[in-house]
Amino acid sequence: MSETTLEKIVQEQATTIRNLTEEISLLREQVAYLTQKRYGKSSEQTAMSGQTSLFEEENTDEDGDLPRRRIPRRHYYL
Repeated sequence: MSETTLEKIVQEQATTIRNLTEEISLLREQVAYLTQKRYGKSSEQTAMSGQTSLFEEENTDEDGDLPRRRIPRRHYYL
């Protein structure tokens, strides 16, 4: 192979590597966004839909309403 042909191959490979690196970067951003959307803070704040605790006590506020319960956060590791 001639030197010109080898230089052309190297340039094509460098372009391919650059394009693939950019694609990987975009995919990592998408994974981070979707992970945050799926497992982030707002995903754990769903309505209780009538579910009660096994150890629920008869606590009421002064105006007669039941206190609001917080759903505990879960930690997910990838």
